[in-house]
Amino acid sequence: DVDRALEVILARNPLPGVTGYVCTHLCQERCTRNNYDQPVAIRALKRFAAEKGRVSFRPATDTGYRVAIIGSGPSGLAAAFFLALNGVKPTIYEQRDKPGGMLSIAPVFRLPESVVQDDIGRIEQLGVDIRLSHPVTVPPETLLEEGFDAVYIGSGTQGSGRLGIEGEDGTGVHQALDLLERVGRGERPDLGRRVLVIGGGNTAMDAARTARRLTGGQVTVVYRRTQSEMPASEEEVEALFDEGIGLEELASPQRVLLEDGRVVGLECVRNVLGEPGPDGRRRPTPVAGSAFQLPADAVIVAIGQRAEVGFLEGSTVSRRRDGTIVVDPATGAAGVERVYAGGDVVRGPAIIIEACADGRRAAESICRQLGVPFALPAVQFPTLSEEEIVRVKRNRARRAAQQRESLLEPAQRLGFNLVVQTLTEDAARTEANRCLQCSSFCDKCVEVCPNRANYTVTVTPVSLTLPRLSCRGTALTVVGGDPFRVAQPRQIIHVDDLCNSCGNCATFCVHQGKPYLDKPRLFLRRDDFEREEENAFYVEREGERWTIWRREEGRTSSLVVADGEMVFEDEWLRVRLSAEWRVREMVLKEPFAGEHSLLSAAEMAVVLEGIVTSMPFLPLEHGEL
Repeated sequence: DVDRALEVILARNPLPGVTGYVCTHLCQERCTRNNYDQPVAIRALKRFAAEKGRVSFRPATDTGYRVAIIGSGPSGLAAAFFLALNGVKPTIYEQRDKPGGMLSIAPVFRLPESVVQDDIGRIEQLGVDIRLSHPVTVPPETLLEEGFDAVYIGSGTQGSGRLGIEGEDGTGVHQALDLLERVGRGERPDLGRRVLVIGGGNTAMDAARTARRLTGGQVTVVYRRTQSEMPASEEEVEALFDEGIGLEELASPQRVLLEDGRVVGLECVRNVLGEPGPDGRRRPTPVAGSAFQLPADAVIVAIGQRAEVGFLEGSTVSRRRDGTIVVDPATGAAGVERVYAGGDVVRGPAIIIEACADGRRAAESICRQLGVPFALPAVQFPTLSEEEIVRVKRNRARRAAQQRESLLEPAQRLGFNLVVQTLTEDAARTEANRCLQCSSFCDKCVEVCPNRANYTVTVTPVSLTLPRLSCRGTALTVVGGDPFRVAQPRQIIHVDDLCNSCGNCATFCVHQGKPYLDKPRLFLRRDDFEREEENAFYVEREGERWTIWRREEGRTSSLVVADGEMVFEDEWLRVRLSAEWRVREMVLKEPFAGEHSLLSAAEMAVVLEGIVTSMPFLPLEHGEL
C-alpha cells in the first residue's frame, strides 16, 4: 500500500522524494537487520513510495499568526511545512529565482529537478507562500516590527570558501557551487580536458562527477588528507572511482599556475598526517621540499561553504566568528525573542535530515511560544496478528539479501542521465518483506538482555476518554476528558531487581531508547520501590484484590482492582471508577490548583494487566501471582 506508506513518511518528513534520492540514510545504520545480514533499503523504499504514492495533507484552521522564513532550503521548507500543518501561515523569502536552496543545484544525475519540485509543490499546497528573487536585506527584528509573529532563519551556507593562494582569481578557476548552479540552469562551461577539483566533501564529489560529464577527459580530486578522512559519503566516493575520476591524496594547493591569465596547472605540497585536531581528524602537515605540479585546464574549488548573513547587520542575533548563528539546541531560539534559526546557517554544511529536524524543532517552539497546540499528522501503524508475528519471527531466523537499486553502467555515464534507478515493484515488495516490523513488534530488548530483566507482556488495546478532574472549593468535579489509547497488544515490562544496568538493551534498541530506564520498571521488594523517585511500580495481591503502586516525581499513587471496579488514590484525591472508567465516587483529600488527569491511573491499569496475564511466574513479596 504505497499511499499508506507515503502517508506515514510524509507525517514526519516534508521532503520524502528528495530524501528518497540523496539522504545519507542514517536510519539504515540502526536497522535491526544489520544484526542478521544487511539493513532494509529504507531510502530506496521511501523513493519508491514517493514516486508511486499519492497523499497530501490539509493545513489546520488558520490561527491568524504569520511567520517569516528566510531561505527555501530543506530547513526553511521543513519549518514551513510543520507550521502550516498547525495553522500558522509561513512566508518564505528566497533570494534565488528557484526554491530549494542547495537542492536546486544538485546534479540531475543524482537528484532530478522534478523530484525537488514535487516535494516543494506539496508544501505549497498547504498554503505556504514562497517569494522568489526576494532577498532579505533587513534584520529579523525589522520583520517582527512589520507584523510577523516570529522569524525563522534558514539561509544556509551559500557562500563559497576561498583558497587564499596566488592565482586563485585566474581564468579557469571555478567555485563549485557556482559551477553546479550554472550547469543546473543548462549551461555547459568549457573546462578543457584536464580538471582538478580541490576538496573532499560531497560538494567536491558532485563537482568532480559533473566535470567528468562536461569534459569526458581527465578529472582528479585533490585532497589534503587521505581517502579514509574524506567527509564525503562512502557512496559518493565509490561513484567517483566507478566513473574513472582520480584522487590525489595528501596534497595541499600552494599556487594556481597561470599563463596569460589562464589556468595551466596547480602547484601543491605533500603532507603527512600529524596529531588530531579539534574535529578528531589528524592534521595535515606539509613536508619540506615536497612541492610538485599538476597540469590542468581548469580548477574547481570545493573546500567549504560559508554563511552569508549580511542581513543580520545591526541585529542582536548572536553569531560565531565564521558567521554561523548560535541557537538554543533544544528550541532553535537565536537569542532574540521570537527569532529562531536552523540548518546549515547554524551547523555549518551538514546533511538534509539534520536541516529538516531543525526546521521541525523550531516550528514546534514557535507554536509553543504563540500558544498554538503543535501536533504531527496522526498515522496508525498496523497491528500484527499472531500469525503475522510468527511470520516476522520466521524472517528473523533467516538471512535475506538486500534488493539493490540498479545503476547505470559507468561506460554509459557520459551525459546527465540518472545513475541510480528506482526499485521495480517486485523488488520493492521483496525488500519491504525483509522488514522485521520493529515499529509494531520488536522484543529486541528482551532478546539481548543477559539477565532476563525485560519481558514481553500482552495487554488489551484500548481507546477511551478519561475523566479530568478539578477542585472546586472542597469538592471534586469532572471538567473534561483526556484521550487515552493503547494500540499495540505487546508491551515490555522491566523487572529492575534482575537488572545490573549493563546497557545491552540501550545499545541494541532500534528506537534509540533505554529500555532499562524507559520501560515500566517493576520492583519485587517494597523497600526498593520506595527508594525510587521516577518510573517505579510495585504489585501486591490479596485473594482477588490487586494493588499496583507507582512512584513518579517522588510521589506515590496506587490503583486497587477488585470486584469489577477500580480505586485510584494519590496525595490529593481518591476516586472510585467502574471498569469502563466512569466515576462512581470522588473524595478530595487535599485541595490542588488546576486540573487533575487520570492518565497515570490508566497507565497503571495497563501495566497491571500485563503482569497478571503474562507473568504468572513472578515471585510477589506479598501474595502469589
